[in-house]
Amino acid sequence: MEDQGSLHKAVKGEYFFTVGEILSEAWGKVYGAKLKIVGAMLIYLILASLTAGIINLFLDSQPYYDAQETFKGVFIDMLVGWLAAPITIPLSLGLLLLGYSRANGEELNIGSIFNYYVLVWPLVFASILITVITYIGLALLILPGIYLSIAYSFTLPLMVDKGLGIWGAMEVSRQAVTKHWFTVFGVNITLVLLTVLSAIPFGIGLIWTIPLVMIAQGVMYRKIFGWKIHDPINEAQ
Repeated sequence: MEDQGSLHKAVKGEYFFTVGEILSEAWGKVYGAKLKIVGAMLIYLILASLTAGIINLFLDSQPYYDAQETFKGVFIDMLVGWLAAPITIPLSLGLLLLGYSRANGEELNIGSIFNYYVLVWPLVFASILITVITYIGLALLILPGIYLSIAYSFTLPLMVDKGLGIWGAMEVSRQAVTKHWFTVFGVNITLVLLTVLSAIPFGIGLIWTIPLVMIAQGVMYRKIFGWKIHDPINEAQ
């Protein structure tokens, strides 16, 4: 594709797109991809729910009502999330990358969402590191956390697609996104608003907006960093 970016151009900020361009291209690719992406989402939700349920069973967690117990409940929910991370994070990344594949005109294979368990620990450690740094940023007057959450948003795809290490992927994502941070933020906040609005009529609209969100992320990624066909299974061997 003519609008393929590259790592070299990305970190220098040599890319350009508008919110409208991203949404328009992504919407044009939703047709024909809805069933596979929504089906993959259902698989993810089922497995994530089963994993959380099993962990909660072992933790014997109970509902919490007063303030002290509510704090304890929040802590347990966070603990469950981290314990489930080795299952959920590679799977959620595989789900997201279905949208990336569609954005680049590739054939979709629902089974590909399971491909990234070969990179499970780097992906988990990267997610934990990003979360901790972002929480610290949120504690510092909110705005730094918002900036970092957007700046690091392409870290995991960069680890898979470009074979970068954790810190290298984080820095490439941050440097590239910072050059046009408000545009990337604009795309993301627009997608969030569309998702919220589409969920109002009994969630029916999510059949369209869930694929739209994932494909739009893939279109952005391609324009910023470029996209190559990547086989994490063979490369990890």
